[in-house]
Amino acid sequence: MTSRRGNRLPHRAFALSTAFARVDVDEEDATGETTSTSRGCRPHMSTADGRARVCRDGMTFGSMPFETETTDVRGVIASRADAMVTVRGTCEEMCPAREREARAASGEVHALERGDAMTSVVKRYRRTVRSGSDDAENVRTIGALERSVDRVLDAVARVARGEESACAMSSSRAFADDRLRAVRQDLSVQGIFAEDPDACARAGALLERMVAYAVVSERERRSGLNGACDFGEARLRDEQLGKTFGMLFSVFRELGADRVDPRRVGRAFSLFACSTARDAPVSSSASVSSSSELAGDLRRVGDEALSTSDARFGLQCLHALLEGNTQRVFKLVESAECSYELACCLERHFPVLRVEALRSMNASMNATPMSLDELARVLRFDDARDAETYAKACGLSVDDETRSVSFRTLPFTYPNLRHPDVAEKLRAPSSLVDAKRVPPTDEHPPRDISIHLASLTVKTSETPTR
Repeated sequence: MTSRRGNRLPHRAFALSTAFARVDVDEEDATGETTSTSRGCRPHMSTADGRARVCRDGMTFGSMPFETETTDVRGVIASRADAMVTVRGTCEEMCPAREREARAASGEVHALERGDAMTSVVKRYRRTVRSGSDDAENVRTIGALERSVDRVLDAVARVARGEESACAMSSSRAFADDRLRAVRQDLSVQGIFAEDPDACARAGALLERMVAYAVVSERERRSGLNGACDFGEARLRDEQLGKTFGMLFSVFRELGADRVDPRRVGRAFSLFACSTARDAPVSSSASVSSSSELAGDLRRVGDEALSTSDARFGLQCLHALLEGNTQRVFKLVESAECSYELACCLERHFPVLRVEALRSMNASMNATPMSLDELARVLRFDDARDAETYAKACGLSVDDETRSVSFRTLPFTYPNLRHPDVAEKLRAPSSLVDAKRVPPTDEHPPRDISIHLASLTVKTSETPTR
C-alpha cells in the first residue's frame, strides 16, 4: 500500500528540464577543464563548439535553449565542447560498410535485416562514442538517415500485419528501439546539421516521426496488443523519448520562428506535455516552485506556437491531468481534437485517474451498492470485470452475487501502481484510444506534405498539388 500522495500526478510534471537529458554521446574530457552551463543557458549555435555542446548535452540545463552566459562552477561538470569534433557524415548507406562486414562475419544480423547482399542492414547503436572516433565514412548523411527510419518503421509495420513470420513483435520493437537510437546518435555527432537549414529541417522531421512511433509503440506495449508488456525497460524508453524531445526542440530553436511552422511546435509541445506528466511523489518544495517553472517553460515555447489549436488542446489536457479531473480527461480523449498519438500519451494516466476517482466515490457516496456495469461506464472500462479488479485492488466491498460494489463500508487502500505485478493486473486497454486509431493505408504521403522539409520551413497552408 502506498500513501495517497504516491499515486498523484505531479504538479511539476511539466518541467521540461527533467525530461531533456543528455543525448547518446559519451566521451572523456581530453582537456581536464571543468565548466558548466547554468540552468537556462544556451551556447551560441553560430559556433561549432556551441552546436557541439547543445547537441551533446541534449539541453540538460533548461527546457529550451536561450541566450545567457556560461560560468565556471568549481569543476562540478566537465565541459567537453573544446574536445568535441563535429563530424559531417558521408555514408550514403543505412549501415557503414565496416560495421556491415563485421556483423555479417559474426552473425549479428537481425531477422528483419536479412536479405540479398546485406542491403537491408541498418546501423545499430553503440554504447559510447569518443571524440574523433567516428570518421565521416561511418556517419550517415541525412538522406541515409531518412532511408534508415523508413526501413525500420516499415519493418515494424510488416511484423504487425503478420507479414514477417520469422520475427516476433517484441523482437521487432527492440530492433526499432536500437536502430532509431542510433539515428539520433548520428544526428547528434553531426550537430543536428545546425549550419544547414534544409538538412536541419529534415532532421527535425525525422525526430517528429520517432516521437510519434515512441508514444504509439509504448501504448501498444502496455496494452498488450502486440505482445506482453515490458515494464523493466519502460523507464529506459521514457528516458530515450525525453532525449528525442530535447533534440527536436533544439532543432525548432535552431531553425527559428521564421522557418518553423508553429503548428509543428504546438503539436510536439502537446505530446511532450501529456507524455511527461506522470505519477510520482511530490515534495513540498517542488509544489512551491512548480508555478515559476511552468511559466518559464511556456515562455520558451513561444506565443505563436502556444496559440495553435494543438498547443491549446494540450494545455487543456495537462490542466485536467494535474487537477485529477477524470471525467474531463475522458471527454478530451473522446473529442475530435484528440489525435491517436495524444490519446496514447493520455492513456498512460488512466490507472492513476481511475484509482483517484474510486477514492473520491468512496469518500462522497453513500453505502447504496452500485452495479459493476455502472461503475465500468463511469470509469470508461470496456468490461465490468476490469471495474471489479480495480474495486478489489482499492479494498472496496464487492458482492459477487449481485455484481455490485459498496462504498464507505471498508477503508480505501491505494494499490501500488509502480509495482510491475500490480500494474500488470490493473492493465485495461481502452476502446476510447482504439477508436482514435487510423486504419493503415498503402499510400505514402509525399515527402513535401507533412513529413519532411516543407512542413518545417513553410508556414503557409497551401494545398499541395497531386
